[in-house]
Amino acid sequence: MPRGFLDDAARTALADSVKAIEGASSVEVVVAVRARARVWLHAHLVAGFVAAWLALAFMLYSDHAFGLASFLVDPAVAAVLAGVLTAFSPPLVRALTPRGVRRRAVAEAARAAFYERGVHHPRGRTGVLVYVALTERMAELVPDDAVVQGIEPGAWRKACAAIDAAVVHGGVATARALAGLAPLAMAALPRHATDENELPDAIDDGSAPPAPARTA
Repeated sequence: MPRGFLDDAARTALADSVKAIEGASSVEVVVAVRARARVWLHAHLVAGFVAAWLALAFMLYSDHAFGLASFLVDPAVAAVLAGVLTAFSPPLVRALTPRGVRRRAVAEAARAAFYERGVHHPRGRTGVLVYVALTERMAELVPDDAVVQGIEPGAWRKACAAIDAAVVHGGVATARALAGLAPLAMAALPRHATDENELPDAIDDGSAPPAPARTA
């Protein structure tokens, strides 16, 4: 998990934004931050192929004399190293992956996490998952039925777009954008005296096990 996004200031800011939304409305928010939405195998393969090709070209045209075995081993070693190092280069992954493909992957991962993390558990169907994928630099919000029905679609899309755009600027900026959901949630689903906090407020960085299913 890249430390810059979820440093102490970001965790505090995100937690405060969640409290602001839940304190003003019946909406239950879970923020899940992941290093990546999926493993981008094609990026590793492309980087490995290019590294092997460059290594072979260097060996062929270099003034240095290489043994025959080196032509079999060295390009393969370069390919493996480049493929491994790609995992530590999110900009390269993004450059090799069309934005639309990244968006679909983040949306799929967010929908899976919505159920895995138990965001569908609240009785009033007021859960919202805020899923942030750092390699892809994207955020995806997955609302439950009451939120979909209560908040005007245009306003919801605008708020989601603001959160998505803030990811590139870090965790604190994302928290500020997330706080923009508070007035929308309050207007559509105002908090009642009987509302309970049914979901954990801690920022989910993927280290905790999934929430157990709620029993009736």
